[in-house]
This record gives sequence, structure tokens and C-alpha cells, in this order.
Amino acid sequence: MTVQPGTTNSTIVRTNNAPRSTPSPRRPPLAVAAAKLGLRVLAPTAPSLAAACAERLFLTAPRHRRPAWEEEILASGESFQIPHRRSFLPAWRWGSGASTVLLVHGWEGRGSQLGAFVAPLLAEGLSVVAFDAPGHGDAPARTASLVEHGRAVASAGAHLGRLHGVIGHSVGGASTLYATRLGLRVDRLALVSPPMSPDRFSAGFAKLLDLRPELLSAMFARLESRYGVRIDDLDVRADAERYASPLLVVHDDDDRVVPISDGASLAKAAPQGQLLTTSGLGHNRILRAPSVLDAVVPFMASGERAPTFSATLEGDLFFRYAR
Repeated sequence: MTVQPGTTNSTIVRTNNAPRSTPSPRRPPLAVAAAKLGLRVLAPTAPSLAAACAERLFLTAPRHRRPAWEEEILASGESFQIPHRRSFLPAWRWGSGASTVLLVHGWEGRGSQLGAFVAPLLAEGLSVVAFDAPGHGDAPARTASLVEHGRAVASAGAHLGRLHGVIGHSVGGASTLYATRLGLRVDRLALVSPPMSPDRFSAGFAKLLDLRPELLSAMFARLESRYGVRIDDLDVRADAERYASPLLVVHDDDDRVVPISDGASLAKAAPQGQLLTTSGLGHNRILRAPSVLDAVVPFMASGERAPTFSATLEGDLFFRYAR
């Protein structure tokens, strides 16, 4: 691995021998084919029912079994429950430090996915908390969304008190920014592979199920009514702009799920934004990469102000050529 420092605040970490993350083509599962057929039949005759079915599918995140290493990490912590909207969030705590770092997983994830951060954060004298968001892991709720994820982060913050830091992966990063609208108080943020908005995911969902524009619009209308938030208002760049404390974005240039331009835009928007770029780690392996741990953990433990990415020569060139 070679580390090429950038200018004031942007670092490019190249993992030369890491395999490129190439998605393997797969046939759509039978459930997807059945859903496409069902929506195609319902849409002309029962459009309201079709929109409700599409909404339910959109709000359902597949749950995946925890691997053994994640189970071991959870077993080393103290389990408890975070009160959340007449229900609860399954949570785990490590350490007894006065300053707490919250780990927030992404879509189809679970709190233990960020378990590689636990030991190094404890070594810095910090306590660590992870939880399973609604519709994920062991959480009892069935539906999931960026809004519900954000509400869960806000509930965790309200229960735990002011947080020293949050490390959020993917949708967990975007939802953490959204949670700052809801009263989340946190001294520093590290966002790993964060999307700017749900636009790309909703477009992928529409393509996967071959949704016609009128059905997609009806689904969005139901979502906006359910959450009281316009879809266009879920772009979290505005939240990054309002976040005055240090914010680190870590993103891989081989990420096939969320493009690096999303993370870079959030780093640019934040007054104290900072960007760390890796290569060859993709969207998920980045959570266990030593180079990432070596950057994020000191950032969490530090009290220093982060320089601004957009103010550097590298940042200026990045956004000039990205336009």
C-alpha cells in the first residue's frame, strides 16, 4: 500500500494489490420477477393498490445473517435497548469512557458491520455504541427508509446524550446528516461511502421493477404523505452545509453502489469538510480496511479542527473537472 498525501486535508490511499470490485451479473431472483408481474397486472386496474405494493417493496430491506466475527464482537459488548417511537432499537455498548462514538450501519446492514472500529476506538479511551436501525438486523420494525434511519439516529442521540462522534456507513451516513435536522447533537462526523440523496436508489428500484412514471409518482406521493417530507428535501447536502463541526468523508473510487462524487460533494458542502479517497476497497470492504481505520479513529479521537476540502488546490481541481 502506498499513501500519497494530498494538500491540506485530502488524502488519497491507494491499495495497489486489492482486487477491483466488479459486480457479478446475476439473474433477477424469482421474487423480483413475481413483483414485476404483479405490479404490471395491478397498475392499470388498481393503481392505488399498485402504488401501495410498490411502497411496501421500496421500504423493505433484505436482512442478512451476521457472520461469526460480528457475533463475537456483539458478545463482547453489553446489550441494551434504545427507546424509539413506542418501540425500541437493539443496541450494544463497549467501554465506559466519558465520550461516546455511535456506529450507524447502512441499507441492508446491521450495527455489527462496523465492529472493526470498536477495539481501536476503545484503545483511544472512547466508549462505543452500535444499534440496528428499523427494518434491519434484530430491530422489530418491518419498514426501513432514510427517514426512519435518521429518526433512529436522533433517538439514539437523545438517549445517549451529546455524542462525541458518529461513524456512519452509506445510508447510515446520509441518515446521520438528516438526523441533525431532528436535534442530533454531535461533535464530529465520519461518513463512509455516503450518498447525497435517495435519488439513485429510487431510480435503481424503478428500473429493477420496471415501474412506469405514473406508478413511481404515486409511490413517491405515498412516501411524502407517510413521512411528511418532500422527496427533494432528502438531499443532505443542505445538512452538510449547516454542520459546523469537523466532518470527514471516506469514499472509494471503485465504489459501485454510491459514486465517489456523492461523498466529495458532501465534503465540499461542509464548512469543515475533509475527504479521504481510497482505491480498490469498494462499498463494503472499506469498513475493515486498516488504512481507513488508521484515518478515522485518530479523527474521532482528535479535538483538532479539520481543514476545508473545497479550499484546497486538490479540492478546487476535483470539483472543476467534476462539473
